[in-house]
Amino acid sequence: MKLQEQIQRIHEMMGISNDILTEGRYSQTILQIWRDIKGELLDFIRDEESTELEWEEEYFQEEFDYEDFMDDEEYDDEEEEEQYSTTTFAVRLTAITEDIRTPYDIHAEQKWDDEDSIDVVNLQIYIDTNFKIENLNKLFAELKDVLRHEIEHLYQSENPYKKVEEIPTDSFAEEVLTPKEKDAYLQGFYTQAKTRKMIMDDIIDEWADEREELFSSIEEKEYVKKELIKHGKKLLPQAKWR
Repeated sequence: MKLQEQIQRIHEMMGISNDILTEGRYSQTILQIWRDIKGELLDFIRDEESTELEWEEEYFQEEFDYEDFMDDEEYDDEEEEEQYSTTTFAVRLTAITEDIRTPYDIHAEQKWDDEDSIDVVNLQIYIDTNFKIENLNKLFAELKDVLRHEIEHLYQSENPYKKVEEIPTDSFAEEVLTPKEKDAYLQGFYTQAKTRKMIMDDIIDEWADEREELFSSIEEKEYVKKELIKHGKKLLPQAKWR
């Protein structure tokens, strides 16, 4: 039996889900980032004269413990040990106020910055000039969702056992259902569902409806929702489902 299978069996015997461990691994980090950005955005939205915000902060992730996943005789590769010991990443935020068709729009990506030699989560948030205060709760819930999504990508890049490869796709629907994106979307949805006290199915419905123009047809949208829910029930059985 492979070591990873032995670890999985031990977790099952102890009643511990790998998904719970993964989710808990970054919960405090995400909460801290979310609180920091929330404060910056509140000040920005309240300042009627400000139209652009630039903000950056570095955070420590829980160091990936390579020994947890390797036998002693295999754990002697200094290059690989160095590769998986990154503990710092940056969050860079740009917020802009302008006329848009929705109250807000959030864009994000996780990537390695060669120039600064650091993992980066880039956030771009567009705030409509007529933004209403009643939209704040949903904005902040989706922000936490997006942060969890991008931290999952960071986790995928740091964890050698994730082995999530980039798969070329021809459409938004195909991209969402790649292993890399599917897990990240679901982890983000789970975070948002807990924040808004909603069931996962409703979060997925809302997400898909708000992006309807990105799907080629209603049938494609429904197929993606169905696949996300099917995978989500396996990935996150502790979540609330219909």
